[in-house]
Amino acid sequence: MDAITFDGSCTPNPGGCMGLGWVVTLQSNSYSILGNDRLEKDTSNNALFAEYLALKKGMLEYVKAQGQGPLTVMGDSQTVIYQMRGIYPVVDEEIWGIHRDITNIIREYELDIYFRWVPRMQNQQADKLSKTKQKVRLIYPADRETLIDVHNAHVSANLRQKINEMNSLPFPANAMFRRLRSDQGDILSDKSLSELQKMAGEKAVKIVSDAFPGKKAKNRYHQAQGLMWMLRGLGMDLAIRKVSFDTQCKKQDNGSSNKRARKTKTQPSQAKKKMPSSRGSKYYLNRRTYAY
Repeated sequence: MDAITFDGSCTPNPGGCMGLGWVVTLQSNSYSILGNDRLEKDTSNNALFAEYLALKKGMLEYVKAQGQGPLTVMGDSQTVIYQMRGIYPVVDEEIWGIHRDITNIIREYELDIYFRWVPRMQNQQADKLSKTKQKVRLIYPADRETLIDVHNAHVSANLRQKINEMNSLPFPANAMFRRLRSDQGDILSDKSLSELQKMAGEKAVKIVSDAFPGKKAKNRYHQAQGLMWMLRGLGMDLAIRKVSFDTQCKKQDNGSSNKRARKTKTQPSQAKKKMPSSRGSKYYLNRRTYAY
């Protein structure tokens, strides 16, 4: 079955800033649609209101992704789940309005839907999204911006095929970013950051500058890499993700290498290993060191 998990928060509760988080999973796809939102402080804000808004946004994302059911909706708010199932009555007018909107979505798209309460431990992803200040937004292929058409980019046929495939997916898998490698002798590889900035234009420069702010060497390197991938035809959002993915992989590889190095350094050599006790034995094991 397809699935939606949702969560909402309000800090302080009531009257605080509301955070919304939702995760939409379609069985026909190899990825989940993640989303979140934040609403500024208001006297009418409360945690239950946030939970309902997160559910509504998750439902809208589901039908936008052409989900047709059967669908399971899971949340850790017993009140929301039981009210949607008709077990608890809805008494608040604002909550009733959102409840009606969600019901209308179900009726309009004729969804076969089941609402299920889950413990907070089983709703961690939506909970984390609701408390994340940075906006998480899934970009659909039709809305994706590219700096240059990949068919006009100076890349090999193999790389062009990989980039085109990634541009056609809302959320490419990590394995696709791992396999994406630039061609040897790429004309962009030898370009300086200033040259790449002139080629890419102000909008692209601002995107990479916002994603990797700073003037240190590593920040400038990341900015240059992002511009290179944009100039190769990769979607602007995917170019940023590609650089971030490579950076994270490099950190993990370095961490593993350092861990192995420390383990090798601290491991005692064969000659320095503690000898087992010779008590009760006729000979010591290391005859060169000990007499018998």
